[in-house]
Order: sequence, then structure tokens, then C-alpha cells
Amino acid sequence: MDKAIVCGVDGSADSQAALSLAARIADQLGARLVLANAVEYAQSPHAVAGAFGPVGARAPVTATPDDPVQAGEQLLETMVEQAGLEQAERRVIAGFAAEGLADLAEEHDAELIVVGSRGRGAFRSPSFGSVSASLIGVARCPVVVVSADA
Repeated sequence: MDKAIVCGVDGSADSQAALSLAARIADQLGARLVLANAVEYAQSPHAVAGAFGPVGARAPVTATPDDPVQAGEQLLETMVEQAGLEQAERRVIAGFAAEGLADLAEEHDAELIVVGSRGRGAFRSPSFGSVSASLIGVARCPVVVVSADA
């Protein structure tokens, strides 16, 4: 399979900077660019604890409640159009963003994963966002974390 660069985006300024860098790297390497938006699910506050952990409804965290996949597709389409990257592959992944991005990168035999340092997720930390910090621990290829100021 040919080279690929996976870029996780969520519409934040940091993910737009990540997309810009990922596009430049993909162009320089002659690699395919794969954009991904993750629809994360968080445990409902009404869930009950079971023998193997929380049990109950899971509600979307990073997308609109009506149709999170469609919202992700629309976000990807908008970001691709704004960046002039119509040839980029687009994927909406459901579940935990870091694990989904790592799996997507493995599926595409990616050379690199590029993400923003902080995004629009439900949990934010003062330095790296939870997705970027987790991704560094689970990815099986190099990860570049980009801030909007870069």
C-alpha cells in the first residue's frame, strides 16, 4: 500500500493548524492524506455500575445529538473545501478518538498521525488535550501534535 498521513480534525484552530501541516507533509512525501473526525461517546450520567463497569446509555460528546456521523461528515467536507484538499480521503470514526485514530493509521499503514494539541472534546487539560496525550501512548507510528500558534 502507498504512503499515508492520517490527520485528526475537529474544527478547532489547533486541528486546522494540524491539517495545514499534514497537507504539507503529505505533499512533500507524495502520500495520501486521510482526514478523520472522531465521534466520541461518554457514559450517560444515568448509567448504573455493573459487574464489568458502567452500564447504560452512551451519549455523543463531540457532535450534535441528532446525527453525529452526519455532523462529522459535514465538518470534514467543510474543512476539506476550506483547505482546497478535495482529493483527501475522509473518515468519521466512532468511539474513543485516540484509539480510533491509531487503528485508522494502522489500517492505512500510515507514516504519521497529525493532530491538534487541544480540540473541542469534552475533556481538556492545560497542556495537551486528552486525545493527543492518549494517542501518543497508543499509536504505532509517529505522532505530531500541533498547536494553533505553531
